[in-house]
Amino acid sequence: MSFDDFINSGLNNFQRQAVECDTPAALVIAGAGSGKTRVITARIAYLILKKYADPTSIVALTFTNKAAGEMKERIAKFLSGSKRLPFVGTFHSYCLLLLRRNPSLVPFANFSIMDSDDQVDLIKKIINKNGLQKKISANQATYQLSTYKNNLLVRNMEEFVNPLIREIYQEYESEKSEAHCLDFDDLLFQVLQLFRKNEEFKKTFQQKVRHILVDEYQDTSHVQHELLKLMSLDSEKKFNLDSVCAVGDEDQSIYSWRGATVTNMLSFQSDFAPVKVVKIEQNYRSVKPILELANELIKNNRLRNPKNLWSDRPAKNRVVSAYCRSSEQEADTIARFIQACAKSKKLDEIAVLYRTHFQSRQIEEALMYYSIPYKIIGGLQFYERKEIKDLLAYMRLVANPFDKLSLMRAINCPSRGLGPKFEQELLDEWGKNPFLDFKQILELLKNDETNVKKLALEEFLNVFKGLEAKQFPAYCLENIVNHTDYYGYLRRNFDDREAETKVENVKEFINATLLYESKYAVTEAFDNLEAVFEEQRTPTLENFLYEIALLQEKLEKTKDVARVQLMTLHAAKGLEFNTVIISGLNDGVLPSSKSLNTNDELEEERRLFYVGITRAQEYLLLLNAYARNSFGQIVEQVPSRFLSELPTSLCYKVDVEKLHSVEVTMLWQEWIGGGLDTQPIVLTFGRSNRLLSNLNEPVEMVRQANHERVHYTARPAHPEPCRRKPVEGFERFRKKSNEYPHKEFESASPKPSVESISERSYGGWKTGCAVRHDKFGQGVVIKVEKASEKDFYLTVAFKIGQKKLLSSFVKRV
Repeated sequence: MSFDDFINSGLNNFQRQAVECDTPAALVIAGAGSGKTRVITARIAYLILKKYADPTSIVALTFTNKAAGEMKERIAKFLSGSKRLPFVGTFHSYCLLLLRRNPSLVPFANFSIMDSDDQVDLIKKIINKNGLQKKISANQATYQLSTYKNNLLVRNMEEFVNPLIREIYQEYESEKSEAHCLDFDDLLFQVLQLFRKNEEFKKTFQQKVRHILVDEYQDTSHVQHELLKLMSLDSEKKFNLDSVCAVGDEDQSIYSWRGATVTNMLSFQSDFAPVKVVKIEQNYRSVKPILELANELIKNNRLRNPKNLWSDRPAKNRVVSAYCRSSEQEADTIARFIQACAKSKKLDEIAVLYRTHFQSRQIEEALMYYSIPYKIIGGLQFYERKEIKDLLAYMRLVANPFDKLSLMRAINCPSRGLGPKFEQELLDEWGKNPFLDFKQILELLKNDETNVKKLALEEFLNVFKGLEAKQFPAYCLENIVNHTDYYGYLRRNFDDREAETKVENVKEFINATLLYESKYAVTEAFDNLEAVFEEQRTPTLENFLYEIALLQEKLEKTKDVARVQLMTLHAAKGLEFNTVIISGLNDGVLPSSKSLNTNDELEEERRLFYVGITRAQEYLLLLNAYARNSFGQIVEQVPSRFLSELPTSLCYKVDVEKLHSVEVTMLWQEWIGGGLDTQPIVLTFGRSNRLLSNLNEPVEMVRQANHERVHYTARPAHPEPCRRKPVEGFERFRKKSNEYPHKEFESASPKPSVESISERSYGGWKTGCAVRHDKFGQGVVIKVEKASEKDFYLTVAFKIGQKKLLSSFVKRV
C-alpha cells in the first residue's frame, strides 16, 4: 500500500486531520485505543514525503526505548527502507546526544553517566560520612533531590525546604563534579540551562531542527515542558520552528509520583498559542458499553480536555460489578470466573488488575488452588518478593535450625556488619561440626569475635528466643518482624514509595498467616450446625511452611503454558486484553487512602481506574468486598466512591455473598455466553442490598489503626488440635449443599481459636450458644468476659468475622 493510499483509507477523518495539520503548533488529544502511535508515525512520514522535510530536521521524543523502537519500525516501513531516518528516542537520550555534540559547552567534556545504583551509592557515602544515617536514607534523599530538579527548584538553594537535603545536595554536586559525572536528571537540566543561557546554542539548534513531536505528552514533567518551550520559542517567546506537535491524553496521566504533570496538556494551548487542537475520539479497542462506562466515570474530573470516546462495535451486557462478602471470596470469585472464561478464551487474553502489589497475594493463592496458571507483569509473584523471602528465611530457621541457605540470607538482613569473611568462617565451622544447629554454631563463633560482632550475633540469636516450629505462624512472624525492626529497615533502605509497598507486602504476609490459622480453627459454614470444629491439621509454623512450598511447586509446573496476566493498574497502561478483571474497588484501596486529602490526588486515582477500564476489549468484571482482613480483625469496607459514578444502565450489579458455588459458575457461564437479561440485575441471597441500591448512603466502617506492631498477649503461641464438638442453638438451620466447598478462599473471617472456647458460663451466657445482632446477624459466642455486675463482654463469631460486644446488644436465639 502506498503512503497516499494509507492516508486515504488507513486513517479516519480526525486521524487524517492530525497527520496533515499545517499550523505551527498542534495538540492531538488521542483517547485510549484511538490509534495514537499510528497518527504520530504517519505525521513524521507525511512531513518527509509530502512536505519534503529533511529527516535530520525532525526530532520525535517519547518515554521508553520500547516505544521509540516501535515508532522507528513503522517510520522505516513508510519510508521504504530509506537510510536517513529522523531522531526517535527518549528525552534523556536526546539530551545526552546534544551534550556529546557540544563538549565545549559542558562543564567537563569527557563525562560519565551515573545510573540509579551509582547515584544511591554516592548519596549513601555522603550520608554515612556526615553521620546522617538515622535522619534520612539514601533512597529517600535520592528521590527528593530528583523531585527538586524535575520541578526546577534547584536554581536557588533557598528553595530547598529541608536544610538536610540542601546540605546533601551541595556535597553530592561537588562529588559529581570532581568525578566528571552526570546523573539522569542532569542530562535534562544541563540542556535546559544551555537553552536558557546560551543564545548561540539555541539559535544553532533552531536552524537545524525544524519539527519536534512529543508522544505521551501527559507524562511530561515540568522540566520537560519547559525544555520544549525553550526549544521551540525565541527569546521573545514567539514560535520559531516549522512545527511542534504534542500527542497525549490527560485522562491517562497516572504518573505524578514520577514527576508527570497533568496540567502540561492543559497549558500547551496557551504556552504555544495559536494551537490547533485535534481530538481523536473513535476507539478501535473496546466495545461500546465499556467506553460509555469509561466516559461517565472520567467526566467527573475537572483537570481535562472534554472528550467522548465512541466505538462502532455495538454490544450489550459487557460489564458486571460483583459485591463479595470478603477479600477471600473476591479472590475465589475471580478464580471461578476465569475458569468459566477458559472454556472459550485463551488464558493470556485475561488480565487481573489491582491498585497495589500486596493485593496479589490472595488472588495468586486462589488461582493456584484452582490450578490456573498465571504470571505477574511488572513485578514478582508474592512469595518471590525480597521482603517475603527474607522473612521466610527466618521462619524456616525456626522450623529447621540446620537450613544453611536460610541462615545465610537472614543473618545480614537487616545488615549486622557481618561481612563475607565472617560468612565464610561460619560455613567452615559448620562444615567441621555438621551435627550442630545454627544457634550452637553461632555460640561457638561468638567467643572469638570482637565486641561489635559479638553484640550483632547476640541480637540475631535473640530474634529466635521462644520461637518453635509448633507455634502459630503469625506469632512467630510478628516476633521476627518486631525483633528485627524490619519495618524500620525497609524505610531506612528504600525510597518512600518503594518502602511503603514493601511494608504493605509484609503486612499482607502477616494477614496470610492469620488466615491460615483461622481456616483450621473453626468452620465458616455456620449453617452446618454439627460441624463448627473441623478435624484439620494443626495450624503450626511448620505446616504453614509446607503449604507455602506446595503452592510454589504448583506454580513451577505452569511456567510453559498460556497464563492469566496479573498486574497493577499502573503496569497495565498501554496494554489491552479481551477480558479485564479489576479487584479491590473499595474506598481506601481504589481510591487509595493516601489520595483522599486533595482533589488533584483523587482525580489521578479516577484516571487510574479509567485506564483499567479502557484496557478491556470485550468483557469487564469489577469487584469489591464488604470486609477485608487486617491483622486478625475484620474491617468493614465501603464500596469505592467511583462505583457510584457508573450508570446502572451499563453495569450489572451482582451480590455473590450467598450464592452457591454452582450458581456462581452458572452466572459466569451465562454472562460470557451472552445470556444475561438486557436490564441490570441485582442478585441478593439473604443479605440486604442496601449497598447496591444506594452507593452514596453512609456505611458504618470499623477504622483500623496503623498496625505495625501486633502483640499476641490475648492468646498463647502454641495451637491446640481442633476437635469436633456439637454446637448449641443451631438445630433448626440446615447447611446448603455445595455452599462452601473450597475452604481456602471462602472467608476473610478469622475463626475463633480453640483455646478461647471453654465451658465457663456467666449470667446464663456460655460459649457455643447462638445469638443474633441487629446489624451482624446470627453468630456463635466463643468467649465470655465479665464487664460489670449485670453485663458481660461477648466475643461472637459472625459470618463477617469476630466482634466483641456487650451482652445487652445481642439476643439469644
